[in-house]
Amino acid sequence: MLWEELTAKNFPKSVKESNGVCILPIGVLEKHGNHLPLGTDMIIGQAVCKKAAEKEFSVVFPYYFLGQIAEARHCPGCISASHRLIMDALLEMCDEIHRNGFKKIIIYSSHGGNNFFLPFFLQEMPRLNRSYNVYSYFIGQITKEQSQAACEFAKTNDLGYHAGVLETSAIMYLRPDLVDMKAQDPKESQSQGRLAEIREKEIFTGFNWYAEYPYHFAGDPSSSTPEFGKMIFDTFCENLENVIRTVKSDDVSEFLIKECNLAGLKPV
Repeated sequence: MLWEELTAKNFPKSVKESNGVCILPIGVLEKHGNHLPLGTDMIIGQAVCKKAAEKEFSVVFPYYFLGQIAEARHCPGCISASHRLIMDALLEMCDEIHRNGFKKIIIYSSHGGNNFFLPFFLQEMPRLNRSYNVYSYFIGQITKEQSQAACEFAKTNDLGYHAGVLETSAIMYLRPDLVDMKAQDPKESQSQGRLAEIREKEIFTGFNWYAEYPYHFAGDPSSSTPEFGKMIFDTFCENLENVIRTVKSDDVSEFLIKECNLAGLKPV
């Protein structure tokens, strides 16, 4: 159930029916090559959340685009808020979700650039004395078997890092009206090879992605199809349904939060 489609009268009932679980789908507004919309991550992420929440009843928070995307701020249409703001804003959103009755919040990220930001955000929770728990899950966390099945279906071993066959196919399935394959020069997806030695030694800098893919496009989308888009979309939904079930059955976190909060007030 989408939060924004509920009435105030029915809201408490939905909180109860969801077992106190709310899903916050987080993406960003960023370039996805020239052939896909800026909101690609948001479109895919919220669609997955909506479908999964129909199977495992939960309330889905509205579109949320304040994620980490500093590496693409040179691209038209990108919204790159400061790291301080995205941390503070996400905490306030979680506080507001909890104030409205939810005790468990699943942050469902459909943007790879959040993979450092969100764990750091969650790691701060034990310091904040909140009485609710926040869980995060990345859309790209698919099993080896699921990845193999996807590659066999798409007839490729390269699903693309960004705006490749996987994301392009998903948008072809969900919003075909937003795809313009003729607008993209495939050569722009090739790695520039800069900072190669840094990456090979697994040294991280904030410029690694920009150095390699300054056009913010990585992968060959030419074999994309809406049929593959449906297949990978169903896979994402199945995985999120399992996450929701697991979170609903979590009866340990509430005890741990109380224990940790009390212990932190007076270390022994």
